[in-house]
Amino acid sequence: MQNFIFFIDRFDGKNSWRQRYEFPYKPGMTVLACLIHIKENIDSTLNFTASCRSAICGACAVRVNGNAVLACDTMVDDLSAEWQGEPLTISPIGNAEVISDLVVKWDEKVERLRHARPGLHAKAEFTAHKGCQQSQKEMQAIQKKWDCILCGSCISECNKLTDSEKDFLEPFIYIHAARYAEDSRTADPMVHVESVEKFGLWSCVHCMECVTKCPKGISSAEAVATLRELSVQAGHTEGPGPRHAEAFLTDLKKTGRLNEVKLVPRTEGMVSAATKRLPFTLRMFARGKLGPVEAAKLFVADNTPVQDIDGLNRILEANRSSHAE
Repeated sequence: MQNFIFFIDRFDGKNSWRQRYEFPYKPGMTVLACLIHIKENIDSTLNFTASCRSAICGACAVRVNGNAVLACDTMVDDLSAEWQGEPLTISPIGNAEVISDLVVKWDEKVERLRHARPGLHAKAEFTAHKGCQQSQKEMQAIQKKWDCILCGSCISECNKLTDSEKDFLEPFIYIHAARYAEDSRTADPMVHVESVEKFGLWSCVHCMECVTKCPKGISSAEAVATLRELSVQAGHTEGPGPRHAEAFLTDLKKTGRLNEVKLVPRTEGMVSAATKRLPFTLRMFARGKLGPVEAAKLFVADNTPVQDIDGLNRILEANRSSHAE
C-alpha cells in the first residue's frame, strides 16, 4: 500500500479553492472509491454524487485533469499511466452550474430535454393487439442511442456550449431526439426533428469532444447529422446551416475541393457575407494576418478536379443510398 494524492476543486456556494488530499491507495481502486475513502475517512464535508457504482446511473461523472469520466468506471492505475505520474485534479463536469464541490445542477438541463419530445408516439397500425413490433435491423439502428445514461460527460467539454448555450442544446438532447426520430415505430419523426431544429441543430462546431468523452461510445455528432439529414429531406433547406451543407456538397461533387471564397456567400448570402466578413478581413490585414499575395490566392480558386473525381462521387452516392435504405 502506498499513499496517493488527489487535488479536488471545492466550492461551498460562495468560495472556490483547490484542496490537497493524501490517502492510502491500493491498486485497482476507481476514482469513485478514492472519493468515498476521502469522505468517510478524511473529510466528511466533501460533496459528490454517486449511486449504482456500475456505470449505469451516470451520477458520478467528474472531470479528471480536464477530461470528463465516470468516476465509478475509471481506474486510478490507468489514469496514472496515462498522465505519467502527474498529479490528478478532480473537478465538477464543465458547462454546468456547480452547487457544491463536485455536485452540479441538473434541473435546467433535464427541463431542456423536453425539446427532444422524448416518448414514443407509435404509428396507428400498432394497435393494442399487435403491439409496437420492429425487425432486428430496425432495432439495431437505434439500439446504441438507448444506452445514454444522462451522465453529462458529453456536455462537459462541448466547445459550442462553452461559447453559448443560448443557441445550442446539450449533446445528449440531440441523441434522444434522434433516438425517437429514427425509430421505425414512430408516427411522425419530424415532431422530434423540428423541436430541436429551433434550438441550434445547425450550430454544432464538430469539435467531437462529445464523441470522445461518452463512456458508452455514443456519437452525439452522428445524432446531429441524422437530424440534419431528416430536416433537409423534409424540405427544410432555408437558413445558413442547410445552405452551407449544400454548398459544401456541391464543391465536393464538382472538384473534390472546397471553394472557400464562394462558400461563405452561398451560405450567408452576398449582402450578409459582405457586411459581416469584410470587417473581419480588414482586421486581418491590419494585424498582418493576411497579406496582398495571400488575399489574391483566395480569389484564384483551383477548379481542377482531384484525381478520380468519379470515384469520389461514387462514394458520395453510396453513402446517400445507404442512408436512404
